[in-house]
Amino acid sequence: MMAAGLSDFLVRFTVRLVTRLLFRVRILGKEHIPATGPALLVSNHLTYLDGFLIGACLDPVVRFLVWKPYYDHKLLQWGFRLAKAIPIWTKPHSAAQAIAKARSELALGHVICIFAEGSISRTGDLLPFQRGLEAIVRGLDVPLIPVRLDGLWESVFSYQGGRFFWKRPRRLRHPVVISFGAPMAPSSTANEVRQAVAQLGLGRQHSVGHQHRDG
Repeated sequence: MMAAGLSDFLVRFTVRLVTRLLFRVRILGKEHIPATGPALLVSNHLTYLDGFLIGACLDPVVRFLVWKPYYDHKLLQWGFRLAKAIPIWTKPHSAAQAIAKARSELALGHVICIFAEGSISRTGDLLPFQRGLEAIVRGLDVPLIPVRLDGLWESVFSYQGGRFFWKRPRRLRHPVVISFGAPMAPSSTANEVRQAVAQLGLGRQHSVGHQHRDG
């Protein structure tokens, strides 16, 4: 128990430190952030640091589904294991194992996060959502929380300009908005969750427009 508590502390400390050093974060929909699990967060995906940003918003350590080639990388595997990440691969058996593991973690009361597009967006646009999220919560009394990351496409960490990282940063701490939507029923389809994530972006634009007009 003590070892688990220490590993959770290290994970929380690391994700918050990295986030604070690299980003200036604004959170919308704080009332929808789960204080405890179980919950399945479903987010868009724009950079390799998206997990740090989302993880820094929650007190519980979030278990992320991670692409297996990244999980197996010698320099990264220890960190993913410490964070209790769940490796996933396209092969049916591997995907089924990852879904089963995610379901078991939810049954234990933990918070899981999946980047439902299945890959980092190379255009900045929201890609179609894969249906694995439906299998993860099927038959479980677990809320789906739509999450949207905005502002990252303009950062040095996105694929804007056709490459990751190797760009001149525009500022030291890049501004990012993280929006959490209202919980959705576990019977929601992947497309319905995608629409909710897209709507979070529209709602933010509307809010910003009002602020500009009021100012």
